[in-house]
Amino acid sequence: LLHTVLFLLVSLLAVATVKPVIDDSGLVSDIRPEGEKPFKEPDRGVFENLVEIDHPEEVPNPILLHEPAELDDHNETANNMDDNSARGSEKALSDIPLGKTGVVAVLGVGPGEPCGSFGYRDRGGRKRAVAHFGGSRLTETAVERALAWLSRHQEKDGGWDAARWEASMKTDAGVTGLALLAYLGAGYTEKSPKYGTVVRKATAWIVKQQADDGAIGRGMEGTEPNGVGYHHAICGLALAEAYGMSENAALRGPAQKAADYSVKVHQKPGSGWRYRPGTEADLSVTGWFVMQIKSARVAGLSVPGSAMQGAMAFTDSASDQYGRCRYKADWLTPNSTMTSVGMLVRLYGGCRPGDPKVSGGANYLLKDLPVWGEHGNGVNFYYWYYGAMTTFQVGGETWKKWNAAMTEALVPNQRADGPKDGSAADVHGSWDPVGTWCTRGGRAYSTAVGALCLEVYYRYLPIYGK
Repeated sequence: LLHTVLFLLVSLLAVATVKPVIDDSGLVSDIRPEGEKPFKEPDRGVFENLVEIDHPEEVPNPILLHEPAELDDHNETANNMDDNSARGSEKALSDIPLGKTGVVAVLGVGPGEPCGSFGYRDRGGRKRAVAHFGGSRLTETAVERALAWLSRHQEKDGGWDAARWEASMKTDAGVTGLALLAYLGAGYTEKSPKYGTVVRKATAWIVKQQADDGAIGRGMEGTEPNGVGYHHAICGLALAEAYGMSENAALRGPAQKAADYSVKVHQKPGSGWRYRPGTEADLSVTGWFVMQIKSARVAGLSVPGSAMQGAMAFTDSASDQYGRCRYKADWLTPNSTMTSVGMLVRLYGGCRPGDPKVSGGANYLLKDLPVWGEHGNGVNFYYWYYGAMTTFQVGGETWKKWNAAMTEALVPNQRADGPKDGSAADVHGSWDPVGTWCTRGGRAYSTAVGALCLEVYYRYLPIYGK
């Protein structure tokens, strides 16, 4: 019995240590001609290698501008994206209520499942969102062209000189914040191989402008002398998103400091914001501060619920029963731009798209769809930005109509002529600063906001899902 056991053990050891010899000489060599290189799967990246599209002098009508991207270029389910980050960082998720409004801090959920607040902006998530929500290769090419133009004209210190590019005022802080938001909105962070340096320098420039009390942009000219409101809110929003996306600990302090200034110093208690701290609110400035405190909370910063409650109360005071909004509470006439801002405040404050004032506002916006008229007549990048953000959240036919009009206005009117050398003649990829408010911010403003409009498909996903 002992000898039998020993024999079996030796046999097993021999089998386990001897490697089988397989003759694979005929597996491949016989079916490939001599000297031919092995087959390599082609790169199927849709947006990494964007196709340059020459814009004709005269655009024929009708023109197809928003054909959905081919779905076989994308993964079929949200669980099988190209990059794990497309599903969102768990650290970016939060269900902490923003005060008594009951709205959660997450900015959106993806098609069919929750996602990180900033997670759908890069690679697989960006591709999927473009295909799912009505973007196209044309809109993505326009975004990348705009970002390329901005990168060529960034100043050495990291900011953008607005006056150098046709701005009538020194609005560098606000314009730099918008430019940084355009890169972040497309998924580029300080860690990205592409545009990482641009983002890092822009972020550093904004931090350098921050005063001891947390304010950013003091001394820059706005719509009122020494008005810091727009500049601070936009730069504070950019800092919150830069921190939330990169998780760079060095940015947490400046981003929190900016949020503290917004709520503890600048906001009128129980109301909204204006150019100067503590003064009677207006809805335009309030909208940017609401975006800032929302992104700050999503990024994990401390923001009291009373801030959003005050914004909601002020928005109600500047609205009529149909959801149409005015610039200030004591103004009589509503307009499309302020209605779009009021809708955003309500959506961020917890109102659902079916809320009568949200849906009423949406119906009002559909009577004023984006149109790029002759010589820039009707162009309003500011309105188009808020309109895109809010109609996207409403979804359905409202979003389809807005999206069709917006892409038809923006895509064919992006400059595709001239050199791409960073010179004064370099306008390739920019939008001309025409229409309402563009004279104040210039070409850098119109280009940054134009890119943000076309990033709407993935920048913030629908709050209640689609």
